[in-house]
Amino acid sequence: MAKILVVEDDLALSAGLCFALDEAGHLTAAAYTCQKARQLLKTGQFDLVILDVNLPDGNGFDICRECKSSAPERPVIFLTANDLERDELNGFDLGADDYITKPFRIQVLKRRVEAVLRRGTAGSDCFDDGFLRLDFQALTAARN
Repeated sequence: MAKILVVEDDLALSAGLCFALDEAGHLTAAAYTCQKARQLLKTGQFDLVILDVNLPDGNGFDICRECKSSAPERPVIFLTANDLERDELNGFDLGADDYITKPFRIQVLKRRVEAVLRRGTAGSDCFDDGFLRLDFQALTAARN
């Protein structure tokens, strides 16, 4: 079970994304603004961040930049209506693992999420289900 932060200002779309990802066995948290996303990223450990570019108080590019500077290994997927090539390239230049344009198919998004999460855990010496973290390299265990 991965913990996923969904940063999307369209409330209906955000609820639908969270529902679909929860149904797929993940734990989701929603943020509708950059401010809320920053707050959640400071307090929670997320395995993946799904970002819209256009947000009411900023843009997802800035969130991605901050996210990658604090946790470079954390995967980021852009899910946005911005379909210009320069935006897509900018997203990848900032460290995004995928860039999906709207409209999109939810089943395809779920598969891309799974693929990104698989890549993130390949070769990992840790197990983390959100409640228990086992680090096999350091031989440590942490709860909550």
